Amino acid sequence: MKKSPTLLLLSIFLSALWGCGQQEARLPENIIAQVNEEQIPVEAFDREFRELILEPAKETPRAGYEDLKRAYLDQVIERKILVQEARRLGIKLSPEELNQAVSEIKKDYSGGEFGETLGLKGMTLEEWKVRLEEQLLAEKVIRSVFHSQEKVDEKEALRYYEDHRSSFQIGQRVRVRQIVVADGEEAIQILKRLKKGERFEKLAMEKSLGPEKLQGGDLGYFSQGERPSEFDCVFNMEVGAISEVIKSPYGYHIFKLEEKIEPRQIPFEEAKAGILQDLGQKRGEENYQKWLKGLKEKAKVKINKKWLTS
Repeated sequence: MKKSPTLLLLSIFLSALWGCGQQEARLPENIIAQVNEEQIPVEAFDREFRELILEPAKETPRAGYEDLKRAYLDQVIERKILVQEARRLGIKLSPEELNQAVSEIKKDYSGGEFGETLGLKGMTLEEWKVRLEEQLLAEKVIRSVFHSQEKVDEKEALRYYEDHRSSFQIGQRVRVRQIVVADGEEAIQILKRLKKGERFEKLAMEKSLGPEKLQGGDLGYFSQGERPSEFDCVFNMEVGAISEVIKSPYGYHIFKLEEKIEPRQIPFEEAKAGILQDLGQKRGEENYQKWLKGLKEKAKVKINKKWLTS
């Protein structure tokens, strides 16, 4: 089955491995884990795990397979913890919300492909909806208690700016045109025509092999290191100058330097909005991790470890 947008979003928040509050205990043979009072049947887990990996015994070494199975069980346990917290807080999913999510996912399938996919996974539509509802509830509780961006005051942003001034420096940038051809002798003849006064833009449109020929060879602006090393010669040229023929793995180049923008320090006022956003997101993520850690520490989790190696 194709991975749903909901599951992709949720995976951003779910950490693969965790160890808080876990204990090995006697569980019924058909139960792989228990989260507080909720049990996870082996059959249900295996069916879900098969969606993650096809023919694991053939495709994945045994040690890697066991690690993957354990990591995925950790994700399922974490999802159960989040769903239980949603229920404790009285957070619910309306039938309309569930139906809308189902419709969005079905858009990725044509005709009866969706039902056929479920059948191949040995799952009914109702079983799939139950799991989808859990994923949506986990996402909803995260959104209700976790703010993706916390407020940061301007003084803190200014301190960050002063401590990281080098991060707010823009290096020298140049705007360059080029003519690139496959043959060295042809490049020499073009250079002679340029030295006689023919317009660079005109010859670029006529002779160059690069896609920028339609713009008269205009490569736009770039900094040193953003282009192949053969382009670095332009940083030592005067504005308006034309280079000699330069050979590279891509052909034979002639460059014309159109503009040079000197390095500058981005002022705080210009950088402030981005700093506030970045620091706010970082603080929000830290708060989320603390909240999630607290839920894990309070949860009573039992693992039937023999099923992880079977």
